[in-house]
Amino acid sequence: MKTAFRAGAAMRDIMPTRDMIDNSLHSIMSVHMNGPGSPLRAKALALEQGNLKVLLVSLDLIGLGDRALPLRKGVAEATGIDVEHIVACCSHTHSSPRVEPMSGRHPYFDLILSQTVDAAKEAVAALQPAKMGWANAYAVGASFNTRLPMPNGGVKYARDFREGLAGGRPIDPRLTVLRMDDPEGRPIAGWIRFAAHPACVIFDAPVSGEYPGYMTDRLSETVAKGAPVFFGYGSSGDVNCLPMFGTEDDSRRLGLQLAALAGPVFESIKTHELERLGWNSTEAVLPLDKMPGVEAHDREIAEMEAFIRGLDKDPELEWVIGINIGKDWPVDRKRKHVKPLLSWARLAREAVLSGKKLPTTWTVPISTVILDDLGLVLYGGEALTQIGLKVAAQSPLKETLLVTLCNPNDTYIGLAEDRQRGGYETYTVTRYWQLAEGYRPLPYAPEAGDRLIEACLASIAAAIA
Repeated sequence: MKTAFRAGAAMRDIMPTRDMIDNSLHSIMSVHMNGPGSPLRAKALALEQGNLKVLLVSLDLIGLGDRALPLRKGVAEATGIDVEHIVACCSHTHSSPRVEPMSGRHPYFDLILSQTVDAAKEAVAALQPAKMGWANAYAVGASFNTRLPMPNGGVKYARDFREGLAGGRPIDPRLTVLRMDDPEGRPIAGWIRFAAHPACVIFDAPVSGEYPGYMTDRLSETVAKGAPVFFGYGSSGDVNCLPMFGTEDDSRRLGLQLAALAGPVFESIKTHELERLGWNSTEAVLPLDKMPGVEAHDREIAEMEAFIRGLDKDPELEWVIGINIGKDWPVDRKRKHVKPLLSWARLAREAVLSGKKLPTTWTVPISTVILDDLGLVLYGGEALTQIGLKVAAQSPLKETLLVTLCNPNDTYIGLAEDRQRGGYETYTVTRYWQLAEGYRPLPYAPEAGDRLIEACLASIAAAIA
């Protein structure tokens, strides 16, 4: 006998006060409150069928990192939902303050937790019989792939969309629209998934939800009749929105353009009674690279030291250890970008000499929600585009979406070619954590991307069973 499907949704404001912004938590990105931006929100979507109850939390933040578990535990205590059935997903807006480490004072995290708990409690209390439906639009011209393969076997980070387009690397243009209604057809919630970094502004940005915030607010105000509209950040570790290094006006314009594309799709969706709400929570064990030897560290240390010194004579230097830094960046910004890499190399060299043992694998959680023929695979890392496309192509479902920056946030993961070419995403990004305990110390090995795809497909199969 089919069990009724129920849904409930709510949202709260998580805009910080000025004293909650700590720009020292990132080496080069900063935010301020001197200009208007899209408000930051915490949204909660409760789903229930039979004995299964799931809570999806959407936050307009760049990421939560290890603060995801305290937040999920707080929500679990307040709602009675199993913490394993609670997933916190971040929009990855680059115009939000960083959430403080839990080792010291964390007033911004406290605000986020309090408001998220309130939204979650309201969403659970609002559970009611619901219908759902989904459809795709396709947003071409809103994103570009930033990884430009080079003839020498390396890769260039393309900050100009024209250069990125010339590389021929893939994007995922699906703008997937999910709608949930009450039995009378009134919207309970909307949900939009798109695969592009919310990073129009990046440097010295007004606090803002970036294009996802403008898009979801407009849809909530119009077609959703005031109901919360959620954003899922797609598999786009190598894809940025267009433009990049623009203005807040550019961010707003893009968000409203995407809303104009998604709005008619939302209105056209014919919702139906849900036959199947499926769920699975699992872990994938992914292989890491081996730590380089002392000689390799010595070469990179010498190269980075020479780069930093050389900026005094040539401020336009841009390549160091196979990574291209913005050619026109100010010298101070270039130094701030490279110094953590240099510090890591020195720490790593010491670790090798001392015989320190580092992990050879890294365990990542994966959660999967099945809504009839639609699958949402919720994962913490920034998977490059091809991983999301491969999961969708090999899934038995009609549509499968890899949604990233969920629960404990990891960083980039690509396929074997991506790792072999190197670059910021698959080679140096982990160095900014300075071998800190609890953070991934080394890049993923070339085969890790395929292992992740296998784990996602296994999770889908388990959620369907």
